[in-house]
Amino acid sequence: MAKEEKPLEYERRILDTKTLAQRLVLAYQQRGHGLRLSRKRLAYGLPLLAALAVAPFLTGIGGGKRAFTNGQISGAHVIFERDCAKCHSTSFAKVKDQDCKVCHDGPRHQANTNAEPRCAECHIEHKGTARLAAVTDANCTRCHSDLSAHGKQIQSKAVRVTHFAPNKHPEFSAHAAGSADKRPLRLNHAIHMPAQPKTIRGLKLPMKCIDCHSFEVSGAAVPVSFDKHCLSCHKGELGFDVYQVLNGEAGIAPHSKDGQNISAFIRDAYSKALDANPGLTQRPLGRNLDGGASRAVWLETAVRDSTSFVFEKKCRYCHEVTIENGLPVVEKVNRVAGRFVSGKKEGPRWLEHAEFRHHAHRMVTCVSCHTKSMESQKTSDILVPAMESCLPCHGSSGTSMDNCSQCHYYHDKTLEKERDRKTIEELIGSLRVGSTPQ
Repeated sequence: MAKEEKPLEYERRILDTKTLAQRLVLAYQQRGHGLRLSRKRLAYGLPLLAALAVAPFLTGIGGGKRAFTNGQISGAHVIFERDCAKCHSTSFAKVKDQDCKVCHDGPRHQANTNAEPRCAECHIEHKGTARLAAVTDANCTRCHSDLSAHGKQIQSKAVRVTHFAPNKHPEFSAHAAGSADKRPLRLNHAIHMPAQPKTIRGLKLPMKCIDCHSFEVSGAAVPVSFDKHCLSCHKGELGFDVYQVLNGEAGIAPHSKDGQNISAFIRDAYSKALDANPGLTQRPLGRNLDGGASRAVWLETAVRDSTSFVFEKKCRYCHEVTIENGLPVVEKVNRVAGRFVSGKKEGPRWLEHAEFRHHAHRMVTCVSCHTKSMESQKTSDILVPAMESCLPCHGSSGTSMDNCSQCHYYHDKTLEKERDRKTIEELIGSLRVGSTPQ
């Protein structure tokens, strides 16, 4: 039979004063402590690190201001890169509108808006070299998605504009109901650009759009004028020698708005012809005067009939002519640019609320946008492209070409004041003095 195992007896430890005293370290006050040592190092180290970090900004070593820069500055403001105070008049504060208006006039977008955002809310700097004018659509749609809530006395029917697409963007104002070119001209595009080639009076047709329509380097359209674009082909429309008595030496009447000037030119031409050949008085002038009349009678008859021929026949070829007090009067055309407004040198642009840049569309043909130009027979026809001509390229391309800022400008440039060029030039000149920015 196995011997029964008994548990060991627990020996109780004797805790007396001597035993406890032997466990104490009498030199504990002299031994270093990890936490206490770390505090000491931080107390001396952090101020030293802060001093080293501030040193470049105090001494200008290494372009210290760059540490405060939020990002790369735009190309338009690169001349201010080393002078932050030009825009940040208050250090470490948001740029104020007045800081921007030192160089930019920035007139209001619309006078009847409830509130305007700050310049820097839309034109966000330190985002690279991107154009500051190329703002995101959100800056526009936050108001235009519900114009009635962000303006006063809104007259536009399009109060909800969110995207360049049908039913989300209005048709161009040029195609509004009742729109027509009221210019008092007789212009027939179809005659100048027939579908089948032909030759009229030595001129080979069809013509090209660029034969009459040209553009400046900036892309702005050059106004069409008779002397530059029409005279070479339409000299015959200024001929006044109705009885063909001057043998082609009379030249052409001036293309002038002053009827008296034209009449004086015709009189002078016949007077010089009579001085050179007094025998002209023997020439009959149609059914109005037989040969052998006196010089004064012959001259008056020739001037009267030739002047009437010019105004009643020649001018009507291109112009609208009205009769006032029994005399023909050519209605003033003014510059062929923009909408026609009687009595004004130039009317408003056809696209009143947008900018169109022809040079950006030079890769496409004119008729691909101006689709009705080759068929137009009346001056009243509106040949400005409709919205549907733009949609194949804009609105759903997924690129920046769809952005509102591609066609629209927020600021009303017609309200822009003339800048003090001298002040701006001096400002730029002062920034260029010294070392070149790194």
